Order: sequence, then C-alpha cells, then structure tokens
Amino acid sequence: MRLFALAVVVLISACAPPTSAPPSAAPATPTVAIAGPSESAIALPTPRIDPSPAPAPGPPDPRLFPTVSVNQGVFAIMTTLRLKLAAVDEDVINTARFAVERYLSSIDEYRNGVSPALGITGPFLAAVSSALKESGADGVKREFKLESLTVDHHVQKPWGTHAYVDVTVTIVDRAVDRSAPDQRETGKLRLSGDKMFVTDGWDFAHDRWFNGFGPLPLDAVRAGVADALGHYLALESWTPSAPVQSWAVDSVFQKARAARVAAVDKQQVISQLFEGLTATIEGFETIDGIWSGVATVRVNGMAVTTNAGGRVDRIAFDRHVRVFLLGNWIPEVVDEQLAFRDWASGGDLALDLIDVNRA
Repeated sequence: MRLFALAVVVLISACAPPTSAPPSAAPATPTVAIAGPSESAIALPTPRIDPSPAPAPGPPDPRLFPTVSVNQGVFAIMTTLRLKLAAVDEDVINTARFAVERYLSSIDEYRNGVSPALGITGPFLAAVSSALKESGADGVKREFKLESLTVDHHVQKPWGTHAYVDVTVTIVDRAVDRSAPDQRETGKLRLSGDKMFVTDGWDFAHDRWFNGFGPLPLDAVRAGVADALGHYLALESWTPSAPVQSWAVDSVFQKARAARVAAVDKQQVISQLFEGLTATIEGFETIDGIWSGVATVRVNGMAVTTNAGGRVDRIAFDRHVRVFLLGNWIPEVVDEQLAFRDWASGGDLALDLIDVNRA
C-alpha cells in the first residue's frame, strides 16, 4: 500500500546513521546593539517582519457580462429547413448500440438505487417507470442486456449533424443470479442528438411515439437569444484589469470577428463595455419538430469606451446578427451583418462545427 511504503521510507530515514558532513548551522539571528553613553551595549534581536499576504481577488466586474432584454413581440417562424435521410454505416450502428447499452445501464442504476432519476422525460418516462414496477414485482434483482439492434432510420439536419436515429431492439431483462426466467421484449427506440441519447419509445397500443415532437418553445427561443447576445458582447468587453477574452476561430465569421476586435488598440482604448441592450427577433428559420434553427436579430444599445486619457464616450449602436438555437450545445451568434450590408460569414454559417455536443 502507498501509505505503508511511505511509513517505511520515513522510518528508514529516521534510523539511518548520520553522514560525515555535519549539519549546517542555523543562521544567526541579526542583533542590534542598544547602549547609552556610559552603559554597556545590550544586544536585542531584530524583530522579524513577515510579508503581508496577497489580497484575495475580488469578484468579477459585472459590467463585463452584459445583460440583454429581448422584446416579447411576435416574430416570423419559417419551417423552411428540411431533414434528410442519411446512410446507415458501421459508425452509426456502433454509436446507436453504445447509446442503447448506456440507456439500459442507466435504468439498472435507477432501479437498483444507484441513480436517483432517469434521463428521459414525458409520457415515455411514465411508461418506462410503470414497466419497471411490474418487472420488479417478484423481488428478483435484474439487469438489462441488449440482444439485437437494427437501425431503421438515420435522419440528419441540413448541415449534416445527427437529428435522430430510430432503432428496433430486442432487450433481455435477466435475473442476476439466474434464479428467475429471462424477460424478453422487442420494441422501437428513438435516439436524438449528435451523441444519440435515447429520448423516446414507440407506443404500440396507440401506434405512435410516446413523446413525439412537441411545439416550438417560444420562451426558449427568446431566452436563447438573450444568452447568446450577452455572451457575444462579453467577449468584446474589457477593462484595464480584465483583458479581452479569447474565443474559437473555426469559421469564416469567427476569424473575421477576431481580426476586427484585435485591430482595436487596447493601449488607446483601455476599456469597452456595453449597456442598455435590447434585442428584437425578426425571424426564426427552423426545422419543424426538431426546432434547431437560426434567428435573425437586431440588437441596440450603447458602447461605452474609455481612452488612455480618461475620456469616456458613449456611442449608440445597431447591430444585425444571426443566432443558432436549440441545437446540441448552447445558443451562439454565428454571423453578423457588415457595414456595407454583406454578412461576415459569406453565407457559410459552419453549423456542422457549431451544432455539436461538447460535453
């Protein structure tokens, strides 16, 4: 054991004979001689002054994280983006198999008390919970095993990210100690997202998916726009004590934006902050049912800059951006209109790079 080995090393070190070299003497404490005209000098030790501890860092400046208020008015919703059927190859099959096995393992952890909840929702969660109660009625500890899997459909978003995969599976619910017969069931599961998490199952009694595709969550669109714009402008905010942050520069738009921010002379413009921010969603182009899409947004506010001489300028701005929403990761600004009306991306939003689960 590591602790035992450590104790042996300490013991051997303590019992080892001294080396021929004598130990170095401790440095003498400096003294100060104090005496009057007719007195003998009295040597007093010089007081030792320990350095003061470094002050603890303060909280981050809230001005570096601007908030955006999104107008609650109506906006156009265009379901013009289309899903497409994609090939079923070995990678898709293996990823789907792993996803189902991960799902079955999570169910075992839940019914054995290891996990407090299942990672599914809605009517599908209710159906699975009911089935688990029935299968556990005999008091036998069981575990699920995937016996077979066939991919029925592989569906992609227009930019190539997995939308969902439908599979037919045969699952065995087996007694761990083999004290009871196996319970076998064949059914259909839906795996969603680029990492293919099980999110739905087929309801044979009603010939439909338990959850299906829900309505467009308008509140999530507005909240996503606010979050994306706040993060976007935070990356263009700085003060003398908080330099501008860096970000990924994978797409044409990101590279153009990084060059624009880098071109600002931070020695002359020592601070840039944003205030009074409001956003208006003009339209949302999306995929019916899946709802991943791009919102076109106009954001207005005030850029507050401070130069090296201490002069503060407040400049109103009106910027036109595109925000990718309801994908596999957090909402993100993916394009901005330039002063001469063209878009910085040149039409390539690089959504295949953006719509990725980065966990």
